[in-house]
Order: sequence, then structure tokens, then C-alpha cells
Amino acid sequence: MKILVFTVTAWNSKVGANTWETLLEQYGSENVANVCIRDEIPDSKVCSKYFAISENKIIKSIFNRRIKTGKEILAGNVNIESEEDLALHDQLYAKYRKKRSYFYLMARELVWKLGKWRTKEFDNFLDEFKPDVILHSMEGYIHLNRIINYAIKRTKAKAVGYIWDDNFSYKQSSSLGFKIYRFFQRKSLKRLAKKTQAFFAISSKTKVEADKFFGINSTVVTKPIDEVLLPTDYTKVDFPLKFIYTGNLLIGRDRSLLKINNCLNQIPEAKDKVKIEVYTQTKLDENMIKMLEGDFCQVNPAVPQEEALQKQKEADVLLFLEDIDGKDAKTARLSFSTKITDYLSCGKCIFAVGCLDTAPMQYFKENDIALVAGKENEIKENFRIVLQETKSLNKYADNVYVVAKDKHNKEKILQIVRQTLDNVVSKTK
Repeated sequence: MKILVFTVTAWNSKVGANTWETLLEQYGSENVANVCIRDEIPDSKVCSKYFAISENKIIKSIFNRRIKTGKEILAGNVNIESEEDLALHDQLYAKYRKKRSYFYLMARELVWKLGKWRTKEFDNFLDEFKPDVILHSMEGYIHLNRIINYAIKRTKAKAVGYIWDDNFSYKQSSSLGFKIYRFFQRKSLKRLAKKTQAFFAISSKTKVEADKFFGINSTVVTKPIDEVLLPTDYTKVDFPLKFIYTGNLLIGRDRSLLKINNCLNQIPEAKDKVKIEVYTQTKLDENMIKMLEGDFCQVNPAVPQEEALQKQKEADVLLFLEDIDGKDAKTARLSFSTKITDYLSCGKCIFAVGCLDTAPMQYFKENDIALVAGKENEIKENFRIVLQETKSLNKYADNVYVVAKDKHNKEKILQIVRQTLDNVVSKTK
């Protein structure tokens, strides 16, 4: 079976989001190809063929139709042109994250509409690989959905969609800009859903809402866990307790980290008893770094996924962050971060901070696997438990172990994926 996967970012080891790679490692790299729409360098060994469409060159193609906007690249292969593209990519997205607006997002969609992504190079890549099935996430990027629709039509492959974010409801924001942009996102996703034969959903909450909106019957699939470590014995923990966070600090996560830091500064007994190590790709401004770093928190550059997993295993407590009450509080309402399954594999207590009306926070509470805080006074109370009742953290570690073994069993999840793809492809024969 030939499998072509469409993603926004490249499959890179410094990005923790590796759900597709984990689900597809059972197929052999020669049978897996990837198309991404970012100037990033892939290095995953799960895939043998990559095609990247450059947003920088899409912009240039509006004025120069002869420019090549996409190319096949080899995993880990960095040449001078790739380095230049990567530098431009980093500059563009650093600027974009600071000035993110719905006007900008609509302007970006117009650029992709006018730009030239349908090229001879892209067609040759699709024709030579000849996928049996196309896998894609149901993204809010209208231009990516258009590209996927084109690939399905050209290759005549069947398609499986993965719904792992709320890109279709109006529940995240009440702003006019959001509603206008979301209207076009919904139309784009409904069009793609009509050409997609099967769907995965990242959580039961996501499944309920997505099934109703798209008129489908999705299957809940999370990133599987390879190995579950035995629960940490908190009777043997020495102070300071090491808290670890690995991941981006976008969509309000930096603000939640700042709330945690401020709470610790208000707890006299916390000094010298709590250390928070953060490893992130996010470029924080100097003012935020100055407010964060001090007695409790240290912000470090991102590390490869393998090293991040090792740091999680060495931690005492694993920190999970989402926006609590800011403008991004509902952004992750239907998501289920790959970080959750990575954390579950470590058999440790999780310290979760975020809006309680989100799938991750509800999952933590329902399964009693984390100290959960949706308000600053709850953050303080949970630190009181951490500092004064260390042995009580054994309960969360034990529950983490049980949930990881029961609900994220790798063999069961990979079997669901195999059966789904087999059923979809067999309908073409």
C-alpha cells in the first residue's frame, strides 16, 4: 500500500507533533511519502519521499509565473538554497506570530489562491508515487485543503482525514474577524470531507462534535504509546522538584507559564523546592523572557524529540500548558496534544494548567491523572499539594500508568489504523 500524507510542517525531530509518523512506522519508509507547505527540513526515517511547497516562493510566483514553488527533497539534506529558504521561513513566521490577525490570514489565503502551487514538479511527484490512499488532517488552512482536493482528484486515491483540532465550530471566539474567516474554513473542510472516505478523531469530545457537523462516523485514534514506564515513587523524591515542559509556547501558553511563575513567587516555601525547565522552539520576546526567568523558571532552546523524551523521563513532574482565560483559551478545545501521550508514557504526575473547557483538561480530570488548575488560586493550591503532600502524587502516577496501558495501547491503535486503511483501499478494487 502506497500512502501519501499531507501536513503543514515538515516531519522534523525537533517538533514533538509526530502522530502520523508513529501511526505509519508499521508500513516501511519506501511506502510512505509526505507533502508539506513549509520551508523546513524533514528528517524522519518513517518516510522516504518528501515534497515541499515553499510559501515564500508562492508569494514570488504571483509576479513571476516561471518560478519553481515546490521541489522534492531528501530527509536531512540541507544545501545553500535550503538554508536561505529556511532563514526566510523563520523570519516570515516570527513576524507572522507577532502580528497574527484575521486580515493577515485572509490575505495569506488570497496569496495562495493567486500563487502557482499547481506545477509540473508537483504533478510529477504525484504521478510517480501513485498513492493508494491519501492521509490528511482536517486543517483550518484553506489553501492546504485545496491542494489535497487536487491531489485526490489527480491520483484517484482514497482519502482518510484526521480531526485533531476545532477548525469547524464557532465556539472558539465571538469576534467578527474570526467568524468571517471561520465561515470560509468550514466551507473548505466540508468540500474536503465529501472526498474523504474515513475519519479519525483525536478524542471522544472531538468525535461527538465532528460527527455531528460533518455527518460522519469517525473513529477515536490517539498517538499510541510504545512503552509505559513504571510509576514514579514520590516517597523518594528530593527537593528541588524538577518540572519539565517541552513544546511550543504559542496561543497563550507563555501567559500560563507566566501565571505559574507569578504564583510561585507568592509562595515563600517554594523557593529552592521547585525548578521549571522549559524547552521550546518559540521565540519569546526579551520582556517575556525577563519576566519568566528567575528563581524558578529557565527557558531553553528546543531539543530533538528523542532528547525531549529523555528529559521527561528524568523529571519529577511533567508540566502541561494551555491558555487559561485569554483570547486563546478555547483554541485547544477539541485538540489532544501529542505531548499528552508522551507524558503518559513516563508514569509521572502531570501538573496541568489551562481552560477547563478543553478536551485535554477534561481528559486529565475524568481519568484523575493530573493536578488540574483553571484559575490562579488553583495553581497555588496544587503547588501546596506538591510541596507538602509529596506522597499523594503517587496516586496520579499510578493512574497515569493504568490509563496509558489501557487507553493508548500501541498494538490496538495500530490495528485500528491498518483495518481502516485496508477497508478504504479495498473499496477501489
